[in-house]
This record gives sequence, structure tokens and C-alpha cells, in this order.
Amino acid sequence: DEDPASMGISWHEDPRLREQDFGNYQDPDTIKQCKSERHAFGPFYYRYPDGESASDVYDRASTFLESLFRSFRSDPGRVYVLVTHGIAIRVLLCRYFRYSVDQYHKLANPENCECVVLKKDGRSLDLEGRYALTIEEREVKRGNREDDTAGDLLTEKRVVGHEFHTSLRQLPSCLKQTRKIRMCPEDDIEAKEDMDGSYVSV
Repeated sequence: DEDPASMGISWHEDPRLREQDFGNYQDPDTIKQCKSERHAFGPFYYRYPDGESASDVYDRASTFLESLFRSFRSDPGRVYVLVTHGIAIRVLLCRYFRYSVDQYHKLANPENCECVVLKKDGRSLDLEGRYALTIEEREVKRGNREDDTAGDLLTEKRVVGHEFHTSLRQLPSCLKQTRKIRMCPEDDIEAKEDMDGSYVSV
């Protein structure tokens, strides 16, 4: 294999790009309760015990972007590839484009190996779109085995191409959450009267 350095490619690890820390997953009952609390509280600010919230990821993403901008200034023509996980990607986009918390809640994590592309336009970066893999599935039988799984059908997946989309991946409408902001006790009554659950008092 050719050495990346010989092709002018350099890389390094940055712990600020790591995925959100979800705490200790050893106790299934505790995690189940945490997920229920997170759904009710809102995923951006909810912090797992011994873990992080998306807001914590936002803080370290902010310092990473400062470092990235300094690299832009020192080498403006360079192409950068950031490899990280779903929540970290969403948070980075929210931090850079100044999306609101509600907009964060509408975004879905990218699929495996999905690429989000930002293109430089003058002094800023614009969202160009995303590339998602096209997956083909087929059922295949297990080989001959002595146990009772012989002949069972398995689903085999393979990449057959990719598709380009101009917008980010969003959650289905049924999974999108809207915050209810109460400015006074009477707002509770008004919120209950809103039948579609989308009431926001500002």
C-alpha cells in the first residue's frame, strides 16, 4: 500500500470529535430508565449518569471548530475529511450553522458511511449535500451444518452505489419532539388545549 504521506495526505486523531459518552451500560434497567427520561427531557440537554449530553459535545465541538478555522487560514486550499459518529456530526453542523435546539431535534443521525459535504464559498462553508450508500439486500441460506441453524435464511447486504441528497437526513414526523416553554403557570392550561402537541409559548 502507498504511504498517505507520499500523496500529501496527513491525518491525526482529535478526542474532541469522539461520540457522545452514554455512561455505564452495564445495568440494562438503569439504561432503560435513562432513555425514558431522555425522551421526556429532550435529547440535547439530557446527561446520562457518568456520561455526557449533546450539549457537552457541543462545547468540545466549538473548540474543535476554532482549531479547524485556524487550519483553514494557514492552508486555505486544503480538503479536510472528518471521520466521526452520528451525534457528533449533527452537533458539529448545529454549531457551525447555528441551528437551534429544536432544529437539532429534527435531524437524524447519518447512516453508516454517509458523507456530509460542506463546500467553501468565499470565506464561509455552505452545505452542499450528503452522499448515502445504496444497499442491496438478498436472502441466502446457511451452509450445511450439524446444528439446527443449517438451511436458515440470512439477509446479506452489499453496496451497489451511492445517492446524492441536497438536504440533511431528518427524523420521521412521528419522532420529532417540540419543546413546551412555559412563561407562567397558566401556560400549562393553554398547552393542554393545543391538540396537535406543537404548542410553544414564547
